[in-house]
Amino acid sequence: MSFLSSTSIAVNSSPIPPSVRKEDAVALLHDHEFFLLCDPHHLSHKTLPQPAETEGDPASVDAARRHFKLPEGLEPLVSTKTHGGPGPVVKLYEVVDNLPNPVWSSHVVSREEFVDHDEGTWVRIRSPMGVVMETRWSIREKAGETKGALELVEDIVINCSRLVMGIVKGQVDNNWRGIHKQIIDKLVKDAEAAPTQ
Repeated sequence: MSFLSSTSIAVNSSPIPPSVRKEDAVALLHDHEFFLLCDPHHLSHKTLPQPAETEGDPASVDAARRHFKLPEGLEPLVSTKTHGGPGPVVKLYEVVDNLPNPVWSSHVVSREEFVDHDEGTWVRIRSPMGVVMETRWSIREKAGETKGALELVEDIVINCSRLVMGIVKGQVDNNWRGIHKQIIDKLVKDAEAAPTQ
């Protein structure tokens, strides 16, 4: 790593009301469409095709690990498609965000890689100027709380130039509470609308 490169690690968490079931919360994190729309800077997104290295067998965890260099400890879920075989291990999106700032264009085009896991989803964002952000979104039992108390946890690792680290960290710090609120509000709304058993 160059002396001009920097890494920042952060953890953000929010409590989830007891009316929300863990499986429903995890399922919402697996809903990439909803998840992408939670970003306050989102303008548009589209699904990207699988690269040649995984196109022949997109449901292969081994091929995904090799090509995408997935982190150790990440155990991907292989989704099932309604038509045909299983879905890809890594879902790819091109995302356009409106990020007014003094360093780069306001319309930032990023490539995002989503991998669902048993507690949520893992996302790697590759943006201009060598910005790479990896975030593991999880629904976990809250430590030290009543059994079954849940929280939304966002484990973040940012790698980029020292010159833009302040801008990237500022975006994360300014946005995480609003993103968490949208996710939790949707969970509560869905729990309230669910038929009682």
